[in-house]
Amino acid sequence: MSGPAESASHRLGFVATALLLSLLMASLPLSVDSTLPSMPLAAADFGVSDGAIQLSLSIFMAGIATGQLFYGPVSDRFGRRPVLLAAFCVFVAAVAGCALSASYESFIALRFVQGLAACAASVLARAIVRDLFDREEAAKMLAYVMMLYGFAPVVGPVLGAHLTVSLGWRAVYWFLAAYGLLALAVAWRALDETLPARRLDALRPGPLVRTYSRLVGSRVFVGYMLMLSACFCGLFAFLAASATSLINHVGVPVETYGYLFAGCMLVFVAGSLLSARLVGRRSIHGMIVTGGAMMACSGAVMAALGLARVDTAWAIVLPMAGFMFAFSFIVPAGQAAAMSVFPDIAGAASSVLGFVQLTLSAATGLAIGHFADGTQQPMTVAIGIASLCPVPIYLLVVRAAR
Repeated sequence: MSGPAESASHRLGFVATALLLSLLMASLPLSVDSTLPSMPLAAADFGVSDGAIQLSLSIFMAGIATGQLFYGPVSDRFGRRPVLLAAFCVFVAAVAGCALSASYESFIALRFVQGLAACAASVLARAIVRDLFDREEAAKMLAYVMMLYGFAPVVGPVLGAHLTVSLGWRAVYWFLAAYGLLALAVAWRALDETLPARRLDALRPGPLVRTYSRLVGSRVFVGYMLMLSACFCGLFAFLAASATSLINHVGVPVETYGYLFAGCMLVFVAGSLLSARLVGRRSIHGMIVTGGAMMACSGAVMAALGLARVDTAWAIVLPMAGFMFAFSFIVPAGQAAAMSVFPDIAGAASSVLGFVQLTLSAATGLAIGHFADGTQQPMTVAIGIASLCPVPIYLLVVRAAR
């Protein structure tokens, strides 16, 4: 490897690269997880229903999905670094606007802009990893990155809960603005350009259509994309409805909800650490199948308990912890494998991958909001359905195509 990628890899090293990418990517889970405990109070402040405040999260995810298609080709054309820095500037402005919002309408509009900006770190981190590392090393790097930035959803809900109780729900967004400024400063100082060579035709309509046609025409890539999307749909179902289910229906205090959510994410961090260690010993195929089996079991248990109306926090949290442990096995391996299919258009591949994942996740959130009945059942059924999909998709689409 030569050029910018080589200098960045040499200057930062493996561990420092993982830390930097984790810091940048954490802006996305913090934008979700730290705001979850504040959702009931925000709904009361704006005078809207639980379903309406859940819609704001889907709008945020729609912003992320839209940005997915934008950042990959733009970064292939202009480079990873300038696009990332510009996106963090927009992110800081958007979350400050959320903190100052006087109406629900302006709040959800700014949440869309926040999502549009926040997704840059996720898209470009995957592309940067592909710029710097081969398939197996990329899987290892992504597992470590997910482990490190996985601390964000551990700390986020606890911090968000205490900020909400102590200072009000708007304090959460001021915290996000401060974090965005920190990430921007670190990226400006530490991140070198990693793109080996800019593609001057990356934004031209003809080459762009051909690029996306290559991606969606690959059965292997599409199979990985759908498999990963199922995992994210299950996760987003929990993100969208866990606060209202546990706080309003089960009766969990806001601070306790933050700790319960953090516990699930701590299991995810532990799973990511184990996953990173196993990548060199087990094949990507083995990681996906093992994680998929665990995910199916966890999701089926959660759906069964929900349908049986076992209205306790542990009936929701324990199966979700199992789901997140399985998530840490499937997603890093699946993302690395998907990105290795088209290494020459890694930015566009990352964009399409994220766009489909988040579009389907946002649709899952809208469906849960539509079927919301005040209980945890819509959420648990959605998670159960999503958890049963990864292994069949992988075996019937990816493995069959190979």
